[in-house]
Amino acid sequence: LAMLFPGQGSQYTNMLLDLACQFPQMQRTLANAQNIKSEQQGGEALNNLVYPISVFNDEARAENENKLRATQHAQPAIGAISIGALNILDHFSLKADATAGHSFGELTALCAAGIISEEDLHRLANKRGELMQAKDGGQGAMLAISASAAVVHEFLEAEPLDLIIANNNAPAQVVLSGASAHIDEALARFQERGVGAKKLPVSAAFHSIYVSDAEKPLAEFLQGIDFGQSDIDVYANTSSDIYPKDGEKARTLLAGQLAKPVEFVMQIENMFAAGISTFIEVGPGIIMSTLVKSILGDKHYH
Repeated sequence: LAMLFPGQGSQYTNMLLDLACQFPQMQRTLANAQNIKSEQQGGEALNNLVYPISVFNDEARAENENKLRATQHAQPAIGAISIGALNILDHFSLKADATAGHSFGELTALCAAGIISEEDLHRLANKRGELMQAKDGGQGAMLAISASAAVVHEFLEAEPLDLIIANNNAPAQVVLSGASAHIDEALARFQERGVGAKKLPVSAAFHSIYVSDAEKPLAEFLQGIDFGQSDIDVYANTSSDIYPKDGEKARTLLAGQLAKPVEFVMQIENMFAAGISTFIEVGPGIIMSTLVKSILGDKHYH
């Protein structure tokens, strides 16, 4: 059994509201996350961003979604909601043999395996989001393409656009990162070719040079985070393999993950080859489940 944790882009206002209303495990997690955010950063309360006061027009709803989309808000929110859901599953004695996350979700996966504590996850989520939002503009954008990596490589070789493949998400989904103007141009050109393309609801070009400035300060912050041992394997985005047991190597891998591509296809294939046949998505949305279905296809899995 593997638990999969989503990354940025899966957030939305009022996510998992039913669980937050009914389960004390979620309520305690959100309260803990909010207290740590207040102590570490101040600013608007996390719960007010995730569960804003009801509004009654599209403009106000869009404003609330845009607030939550900002990297320094989205990452702590997704982390808190995902760990809250995990704590509910733990209450019902559901345990994982392995964990993995997509981009930011890798932090949550490390927490779910017991390698980092829940409190340190919240601190890391706040710091990572803050560092990745630090440029405040000019951080680029991301574009999801409904095509194979081969098709996208061919496109990049033919077009004079400064873009890179940031995520290999599925056999027919690749995500590009780059300058906003080039992403917009690529969107138009893919649409002209009849290829599905959609800008992602994120505030920067993740897993590219646009966020590489955050790697060094994140690595320094990670020196203050305890990395423990666990019997639960955590699979990494960049290597597609199990996280190293050595704490210093694990810190280096996690810090470097910011600006390196997410090899999610190979990651899931390696997990399946290792004997994992049941995957549970823990957190908001169904993005991970959809990607696993696309990657494993007709293979025997749940």
